[in-house]
Amino acid sequence: MSAAPSHVHGHAQSSPFSRRPILTGIAVGIASLLPHAFLTTEASLAFAAILIALIAGIYFGFAVVNGSSRHQWIEFNVAGLFAVSGLLGLLYWPVLLAVAYFAHAAWDFAHHNRSRLSLVAIPQWYVPWCVVIDVIVGAGLLVIWHDRGLL
Repeated sequence: MSAAPSHVHGHAQSSPFSRRPILTGIAVGIASLLPHAFLTTEASLAFAAILIALIAGIYFGFAVVNGSSRHQWIEFNVAGLFAVSGLLGLLYWPVLLAVAYFAHAAWDFAHHNRSRLSLVAIPQWYVPWCVVIDVIVGAGLLVIWHDRGLL
């Protein structure tokens, strides 16, 4: 028996992200965190706020492509909650930004078992990939901002 052709699983099989989600998630997480070491505190907060909103918005994109109107409504509103969290963290309580990254990792896990929660379908590799990024960025922000006396 031969292996299934790559087109059976979609074009993502050729992606290094889909082949090695943990390894590429670590690389993207570090690359996403690295600018914070060089940015001013204010710019670091703004970058973290923008990035969490962007990350959360990706699920809305999955819902537009793969989901029902219900899925689109859920993902749009959850992305909005993360955007508001980013704004509140930027303006008032920086630790909320780091917490938002950990909360997004939980949202990723919720999509892993979408049969129980009836959430939009996403590529299977995306869940561990995004969880790794979220945890690296959230933990890294806590360390960086603590060292700067922000937290």
